[in-house]
Amino acid sequence: MSMKIARISYLATVIACLLLPTATSKAETLDSSATGFTFAFSLPVDGHLKHVFEGLTEDIGAWWLADHTWYGKSENMTLQLRPGGCLCEIDSESRFTEHLRVVKVEPYSLIRFTGGLGPLQGEGVTGVMDWSLKNSADEQTTTLTVRYRVSGYSPNDLSAWAEAVENVLLQQMTSFQTYMNQ
Repeated sequence: MSMKIARISYLATVIACLLLPTATSKAETLDSSATGFTFAFSLPVDGHLKHVFEGLTEDIGAWWLADHTWYGKSENMTLQLRPGGCLCEIDSESRFTEHLRVVKVEPYSLIRFTGGLGPLQGEGVTGVMDWSLKNSADEQTTTLTVRYRVSGYSPNDLSAWAEAVENVLLQQMTSFQTYMNQ
């Protein structure tokens, strides 16, 4: 692919992500530069943190948005909670995508991933994402906090990705929040 076509494709992806509807909560960009960005957001989710953790990890195909998969089927999403485990999309025996890799699990409180989501996968970057859970005092609500830091080399300005990636992750987790709050 020529550099001009790659650049147009990159810009079209960023613009498309920016035009997607925004979820009800707002992510906070903690830093952003040509070489990376960090953002975080929190959402309240109905239920004790054990129940919320199980929903996040066991039912991912039920709440993951098909629009944010490579093959258009959220039911293809799986999450393996083990060292080197995969947040994967498996379409067939020979066609799959590793979205993120599991590098740390603290049951019912933290899952840490590494990798570049979506189009970032094809850039010379990596990321560290945390899904943290904290129970409310009455244990009826759990706060889900998502933090994602991306950095590395890209011929493109990575700060241009920050808002689009924030928006997509916020949509995903708002979908999870809705799923759990039913």
